[in-house]
This record gives sequence, C-alpha cells and structure tokens, in this order.
Amino acid sequence: MTTSKSTTATGLVDAATGRPVRRHPDTGAYFVKASGSAHFWGRALDALVFLVGYVVLAVIAVMARESMMNSGSMLGFNDGFWLTLYVVLWFVGLFAYGMIWGTAGSVGDAAAGMRSVRIKDGTTAGAWLGGWRAICWSFFPFFVVMVIASALSGGSGDTWDPKFAAVDRRSGLAQGQPPVPDPKIVASQQAADAEQQNLPNLYGQRPDARP
Repeated sequence: MTTSKSTTATGLVDAATGRPVRRHPDTGAYFVKASGSAHFWGRALDALVFLVGYVVLAVIAVMARESMMNSGSMLGFNDGFWLTLYVVLWFVGLFAYGMIWGTAGSVGDAAAGMRSVRIKDGTTAGAWLGGWRAICWSFFPFFVVMVIASALSGGSGDTWDPKFAAVDRRSGLAQGQPPVPDPKIVASQQAADAEQQNLPNLYGQRPDARP
C-alpha cells in the first residue's frame, strides 16, 4: 500500500528551493524531496560506480582464469563455471553496494546531496533491505527508463519502491530554515475569501442589509 500525496502534503514550501514540504506520517517531521534532475544524476552516478567496480572484478576473474589455463588447470577451461561466476559477481556486487546505500548512503546520494529514506518515518532501508533494493538495478535498461521518466516529470521517488523517497539534504529546511506557506495556496485562499465576501452584494444587498 503506497503513501498517498494527501497524507504527506503540508501546504508549505521550502524557503530556499520553493519545492513542496512534506511530512513523515508517523513522526510528523518535515522533509523536502530531491529534485528530479538531482535524483537522476545521483542514480546515474551510482550505476557508473557499480559498473566500474564490476568491470574491475571481471578483469581480475579473467586474469585468474588465464593463469589457471596456462598452468593446465581444468577449471580454467570450464566455461560454465566462469559464466556462473560472472553472474554471481554481478548480483553479489549489487547487494554489497545496496548494503552501503541502505546504511551510510551511496556515492550518488553524497554527490547529489540526497538520501533515500522511508516516507512514513524518515528512516533508512538498512543493510539487508538496501541490498535487495539494489538487486533491482539488474534490470538496468528498465531502471534507466524509469529514472528518466521520473526526472522529466519532476518526481524524485526512489523509482522501485513508492514507500521510499530521495530527501534533499541541501534544502533550506535541512539547513534549519523554517518552511513558508505555499504562495499558490495563499493566493487561492485569498481569492476564495474575497469571493465569499462579495456574495451578499450579488443582488444589490449590502452585508448589513435587512429584509
């Protein structure tokens, strides 16, 4: 079950960025989501960091295989074993990076000034859940499409799980600035109040007119 927008909306905006301020339902604490562009580039950097790490591991595995083949070891000629090893390295690497992401925060989080937290209470995923969430990165092409769609729509949810959001750690709110009322909501309320005040004059009656 996802957290509805009305549950977290506050009618306030961040004093520094102008983005909507939301509330964690369980704690009542305010937060500001990271912008769509920051979320996109942060996650793109995470993907790049992981791919570089995986390539390094794969190269080490290739060198180890060549060494075994040169020494005459039959294991070096076992294509099935090495293919399985590359797949295992992919998922184990993802899980390990996700454990870091779910606890201390990822490289992309640090670069983009954001942090992935639960919408309901602002807590991080933790090592175990963070690892499993990162496994979703194995569907890399679909992940890219979803993140680009999120950036274009201005959203900054964490794509795979609507229970999480990327919180902006560089917002005015995070720097101690109090939120301010949303100008659009204030203007709408003022217009409604003005219209209500004008209702008694619709038929030429004044507000103090007597029947």
